[in-house]
Order: sequence, then structure tokens, then C-alpha cells
Amino acid sequence: MKKQLVDKCCEMFCVHPRDLLGPTRFGFLIPARFALYKALSERGWSHAKIGMTFKRDRSGVTHGVTRAEYMMERDWRYRAKVNVLINLTNTDVYQEEIKDDGRDQDQTDGTSHP
Repeated sequence: MKKQLVDKCCEMFCVHPRDLLGPTRFGFLIPARFALYKALSERGWSHAKIGMTFKRDRSGVTHGVTRAEYMMERDWRYRAKVNVLINLTNTDVYQEEIKDDGRDQDQTDGTSHP
């Protein structure tokens, strides 16, 4: 699930996973990283676990979650993106894969037809 969450975050914030997960500290990566930290935190991950997973310090993750909350209060677009990440489930990821496989979906019964 972590990979799908990272991929969705990168898609929404228009960043590359290598940049998001890498050691660089460019400003354009900050909102995406903080959104990812917030989403994982809301899903029950501890800040220490998030930090270990992404090779970050726990205090940096805590700061990121706090900043994400601040940005969510002030920017409805950012809040919407973070909420998508928080509410992303395996079913949503599966549905996206079905849509992307090139098959037509029948609008009446939801079945796939080649």
C-alpha cells in the first residue's frame, strides 16, 4: 500500500518518486512530502515508523505533519489532495488499474468487455 500511496502523491503533486523519497530538500518537494507524512500518520503509522521507512528523522516527520495541518487549514486544494491520500484504499488503486488496462467499461452493469 505504501508504494501506491507514494505513486498517488507523486501524481497529484507532479513530482518524481525518486525526488520525493530522495535526500534532496528542494522547496517544490516539501508540500508533497508533508502530505505523505500526514496521510500515513492519519492511517495509524507512528512518526518514528514513517521516519524509518523514508530515512528521515522522527522530529522531521513530526514537523512535516504539523506543517501539513497548517497548510490544510489555509489551502482547500492542498486539503483536498491530502484527504485523497488519507482515504486511498486498495480498492481505489485496483479500480485505477482496471481503468488503465485499455478495456472499455460497460456503463450499465460495470463489467469489462475486451
